[in-house]
Amino acid sequence: MPQTTRPIAIFVSTLLILTVISQLVYTATLSGVGIIEGWPLRSTIWTAEILLFSAIAITSLVGLVRSSDMQLGWSALMVAGLMNMVQSGIGLSMFLPATNAGEEFAPLMGTVLAGSFLFYYLAKVVLGLTAVFFGLALFRGIDTIGRALGLVSLITGLIAIVLNIAAVRSGLGAVPLAGASGAIATFFAGCAVWYARENPATLSNDS
Repeated sequence: MPQTTRPIAIFVSTLLILTVISQLVYTATLSGVGIIEGWPLRSTIWTAEILLFSAIAITSLVGLVRSSDMQLGWSALMVAGLMNMVQSGIGLSMFLPATNAGEEFAPLMGTVLAGSFLFYYLAKVVLGLTAVFFGLALFRGIDTIGRALGLVSLITGLIAIVLNIAAVRSGLGAVPLAGASGAIATFFAGCAVWYARENPATLSNDS
C-alpha cells in the first residue's frame, strides 16, 4: 500500500471502531429510556455519530480514488457513512419534536421512526458488504492471521446482510438482532481495514 493510503486505512478503521463503541454506550445507557428523558445523552451520541460517519464517508471517498483494487470496499464504506448520516440526522432533528407533538401525532412519530430505521437497516447491510469485501481480500492473501481475520469478517458481514435485509421488511421488531449483527460486522470490517493497511495487494496495486 502506498504511504499515502495507509493513514487513510488506519483513520477509517479507528472511526469504525468508535461507531461500534458509541452504539454499545447507547444501548447500555438508553435502552428503555424515553425520548424526552434521555434526550441530552441521546442527542450527544447522535451528534458524535453524525460527525464520525461524515468523516468515514469523506475519507472513504479518498480511499476509493487512491486504491484501485478495493473500489467496492471503499464505495460501500462511503455509502454506509452517508446512510448513517441520514439515519442519525432524522433522529436528531425529528424525534424530539415528533414526541413533543403529543398523542394525536403518534402516527407521525411512527412514520419518522420507520423512516429512520429503514436507513438504519440499509446502512447495516452496506456495512456488511464492507466486511465482506475487505474480508474476502484478506482471505485471498497468504498471511495466516490475515486469512483468519478475513474469514471472520466475511462471515459476520454475510450474517449482517441477511438479517438486516430481513429487518427491512420486519420493521422495528427486528432491531436488537439486526443491530447487533451490524455492529459485529462493523467491528470486524474495521479490524480488516486496519490489518489490510500493511498488505499492498489488498488495498492498492500501486506499491
